[in-house]
Amino acid sequence: MTSIKMLSRIAAALLIASLFAVPGFAARGQADFTRFVALGDSYGAGVSNASINERHQAFSWPAILARQANAPDFVQPLVSFPGLGPELQLLNVLSFPPVIQPAAGSGQPLLLNFPRPYNNLSVPGAAVQDMTRITGASPNVGPSAAQFILRGLGTPVQQALAQQPTFVAVWIGGNDLLGAVLSGTPDALTPTDSFRTAYNAMLDQLVAGAPGAGMIVGNLPTNPNALPLLNTVPPFIVDPATRQPVLGPDGQPIFFIYESGPGLVAQLPPGSVVLLPAAARLASGVGIPPTLRNVPPFNLLPNVGTPLSGAEVLTPDELAAIGARAAEYNGVIQQAAQQRDIPVADIKGLFDRFATPGGMRVGPFTFSPAYITGGLFSFDGFHLTDIGYMFFANEYIRTINREFDTAIPVASLAQFFQDNGAFFGQLIFTPEFEMSREAADSILRYATQPQTRGRVRAAR
Repeated sequence: MTSIKMLSRIAAALLIASLFAVPGFAARGQADFTRFVALGDSYGAGVSNASINERHQAFSWPAILARQANAPDFVQPLVSFPGLGPELQLLNVLSFPPVIQPAAGSGQPLLLNFPRPYNNLSVPGAAVQDMTRITGASPNVGPSAAQFILRGLGTPVQQALAQQPTFVAVWIGGNDLLGAVLSGTPDALTPTDSFRTAYNAMLDQLVAGAPGAGMIVGNLPTNPNALPLLNTVPPFIVDPATRQPVLGPDGQPIFFIYESGPGLVAQLPPGSVVLLPAAARLASGVGIPPTLRNVPPFNLLPNVGTPLSGAEVLTPDELAAIGARAAEYNGVIQQAAQQRDIPVADIKGLFDRFATPGGMRVGPFTFSPAYITGGLFSFDGFHLTDIGYMFFANEYIRTINREFDTAIPVASLAQFFQDNGAFFGQLIFTPEFEMSREAADSILRYATQPQTRGRVRAAR
């Protein structure tokens, strides 16, 4: 009887322990960064201000992850400043709109003769299918950047596997999604079935070629309010003096006109967005209804009555279609990763936090997707700043710590600013740049982000 009671107590104790145990994710492999490789697109390459160059490549999210994890010999396909773009530079924020122009000259690839594949195989402009398709051997196949990044040595997946990787990090799919945003039409979206086939083929090859490697992927943003590309230019006329909406006879804002179809012109419906690149054309009167052609001050603008093109706007229906496809892509990523025991970094959640009303709070500081002053996005309106890529990398680090029982320190804002002080100082204070004190303060306000340690989970 005593032994039965004792067994009962042990069983009860085990039951209670199981109720409080944290469920674990059976992540494949280990977080061994001895031979770390990364696959991706322009975000992985560290493109910022419409340029790939060594100043920002040092802060690509894979490079930050490699430094924080003490990965040895993490080599990237560096490009000299002002990069291939070249880089957009802020010349004047006192005017409205601000003056942003490409830097003079063009950068050049610096490591073309590097004797092995690069560790960072992220190719700007690449879609999911490109991970198993392009090699850089032909200028007519795939993005142009593939030629100096891949150099004809094989596909990104093949070059990753040639290094016998111990850990693989992937973020791909942005161009399958954002290509439709940039072109102003959901017609440019990759079909979901094609996305699914390409994503699974990529993971199948990686798992088969590196069966013992740890791996991590990331999902995609779905919130249009997180991108300055979409949230900066209002879809209606704004008084340049007060920056308030101009109201029509009905007391409502006067929405811009656009080409709603072949030979058709209509006013944008409420809930539409105007893409950031259209700002320059709007300043000349494009998009303003012809009924205002003779009304001051619009009578001074030469292009009043000319509609915006369909590629410069997204209507609510188009935004809904893009959002629905983004959700489908994330479903594909989640299912494909779960089937292979690969953790998923929640980049969707990160961008949702970017778009939090009032900004994303980090201690006493606030970051937002506001154009120029928000601190997260660069001057092209959709690539991140160096600090934005730090937040991106930290999302991967936190997921790795949680799912692989590691304690990789997240990147610190204080250390980041210390490392970049000379660069930002030159941008703000040299005579060739004219920047307002408010804009300067918005850059100088960054401070320390507390480091977090990995959470130890219950034994599996």
